[in-house]
Amino acid sequence: MDWQRRRGAWTAEATLPHLPAAHLVVPSFAAVGSPDWHCELIAGGERILAAGVGRRAAQTAPPAQSRAPAAAQVDCFVTRAELAHPRVRFCVAGAAPPQDYLAVVGARPATLPPPVAPPARVPARTVPAKTQMRAAARLRSRICSPTCVSMALDYLGVAHDFDELLTAAFHRPTNLFGVWPQNLWAASRCGALGAVETATDWQAPSAALAAGHPVAASIAFAQGALPGSPLPGSAGHLVIVRGIENNRVFANDPAASDEASVPRSYDSRQFAAAWLAKRGAFYLFASNGR
Repeated sequence: MDWQRRRGAWTAEATLPHLPAAHLVVPSFAAVGSPDWHCELIAGGERILAAGVGRRAAQTAPPAQSRAPAAAQVDCFVTRAELAHPRVRFCVAGAAPPQDYLAVVGARPATLPPPVAPPARVPARTVPAKTQMRAAARLRSRICSPTCVSMALDYLGVAHDFDELLTAAFHRPTNLFGVWPQNLWAASRCGALGAVETATDWQAPSAALAAGHPVAASIAFAQGALPGSPLPGSAGHLVIVRGIENNRVFANDPAASDEASVPRSYDSRQFAAAWLAKRGAFYLFASNGR
């Protein structure tokens, strides 16, 4: 990417194709050194800001732009009108431009029918189990995302302290632990670079699993719509997908009451309705060793 100095930060842009209304734009950035950063969606003459990511105590959420052609949500942007060649601008703090980094921008319809084709078989991998339910009562219902990040780091053999990871994953502007790019930033402080990807079918997740990369999937489902889940329903929850066999999705669900019950399996059609039909977002991580 072509990094330029602008308004006290290093900036680089990614140009996107034409996007209709009701589409998600999902940017993510991770770099060695874990710099603070934020991003902007530029559409025509409008500049829509997203909340910053990093360690700064003065992080603030950007002002609402109700008439803009897109809106910044917690983790992504959503288009309200057709956008012709929009751009995502990454703005990264630091004395020098980023060197070792991973910048990704995904786009997809906000919602879709679940995929009809069944997923390819990918043998389930063993991912160390961890439950969020052993945390303090004020935290346990809020930390599925960093708990999944911790399981992914354990799988990669990346040493980390869970309490420090949890602190780094806290996103001050929103008072949340589950903001996707903030969790990538937290993982980068442990030495693992990651990206937020979006999928509309099983192809990309299956390829990642086959290559040895369990994925942290962001799911949402109505009460009773995902039999086998430790949660009756959820507006937003993360699980580690670790394999697919016989139309069953094998996952580690951090909402289980103990580590022994973290490994679960779900019907692939019901899981696809909770995941791929609704945003289809997932984390992928890599370390120097894997």
